[in-house]
Amino acid sequence: MHTPQDPSAERGSGWALTVLTLCAFTLGTGEIMIAGLLPEIADDAGVSLSTAGLLVSSFALTVVIGGPVLALTTGRARRRRLLIALMLTYVLGNVISAVAPSFWLLATGRIVAALAHSALMPLFFGIAADVVPPDKRGMAVARVSLGFSLAMIAGLPIGTALGQWLSWHATFWAIAALTLAATVPVAALAPDTPGISEAEDQGRLRELRVLGDRRVQVVTGITALAAASFTAYTYVTPLLTDTVGFGESTVTVLLLLFGIGGTVGNLIGGRLTDRSVLGAIALSVAALAVSLLLLGASTGVKVVAVAFLFLFGAAYYAVIPAVNTRLLNVDSRQARTLALTVQSSAFNLGTALGGWLGGRVIAEGAGLRWLPVVGSLVALAALLLAVGEVRGERRGTAAREPAVHSVPTPSAPAPVAGEQASRSTH
Repeated sequence: MHTPQDPSAERGSGWALTVLTLCAFTLGTGEIMIAGLLPEIADDAGVSLSTAGLLVSSFALTVVIGGPVLALTTGRARRRRLLIALMLTYVLGNVISAVAPSFWLLATGRIVAALAHSALMPLFFGIAADVVPPDKRGMAVARVSLGFSLAMIAGLPIGTALGQWLSWHATFWAIAALTLAATVPVAALAPDTPGISEAEDQGRLRELRVLGDRRVQVVTGITALAAASFTAYTYVTPLLTDTVGFGESTVTVLLLLFGIGGTVGNLIGGRLTDRSVLGAIALSVAALAVSLLLLGASTGVKVVAVAFLFLFGAAYYAVIPAVNTRLLNVDSRQARTLALTVQSSAFNLGTALGGWLGGRVIAEGAGLRWLPVVGSLVALAALLLAVGEVRGERRGTAAREPAVHSVPTPSAPAPVAGEQASRSTH
């Protein structure tokens, strides 16, 4: 029987998730706001736009490589101290970028910030999972992931506007200040517990065995493919202007609509995840493949294209709580952290590959309308993995069920009258 959660505990977990959402918003804004500042940075630093774009790829690659390394090397650190150190490192990275007199020092600041980013998000998801009952993990992860949706809706345009109004330096200062302000409340949420013991630390490389877990391999593969399908968003502005026919001023509103769709999808994905984790993964990835395919097919009809752009945002962000909750079910806490870190690496690697794939499609002379179609094919590959995992889980469940009807039960002697009466009272 389910026992209702104490109201004070619900309020406490609600406050905790709000703080974690704010932290995710800060990290998400710090990661993506560079996209709106690249022209100003390129002009100020005297580099080409493509060189300035290295700030994006260097951030992603640092997360891919740095996350697993930190997960393996910080196992013995006390959780609260580790969280504070990483938050302050993220502040330092943004301060370096804010005061950078040269492009390469700016790139150094981005790498420092990315290193902290790679280890912080797994910690945030882990705290969120620990402050709610197990059957609420999906919604808790969705609440934290909501910070990324809000970063796209509000963080990116605000950061871009601040950079255009004052300078791109001001945007980095703002991220540093917001991170510093969030450090105190989020540190209070982190348990002041030690990491793994010395004996566990000596054998911590054994945690790499989690990477051999089929569940981890499949879900990280799904994550990477889903992220690669995001190639359509990388070039969404020219797609909407040159192919669909919208004006540049309208594109800002449409991107806001995409972000709203992401927020809605994130919350729906969280609720679906609490019902069935694998079902939520398969359904959201299927919706992602369909929405991208229909977006590519409807570029000649503005209203229809806008509808599928909204669905694209909803489906994409519905995937996030489902895949992260799947990894939160890994037994060992330290292995869980490593698995979540590898998940973050898979996401960033998929994003980088998706951008490369989109560039290749354009370089080969295909029209922009084919970008969503190609993204749909990548999402379809993710769907095949998800469906295979669902079927495998069902087969495993069926195999574990006792074959009650197939195994004959030996007959037992009839109980005596007194024994029969005794059993009837229980």
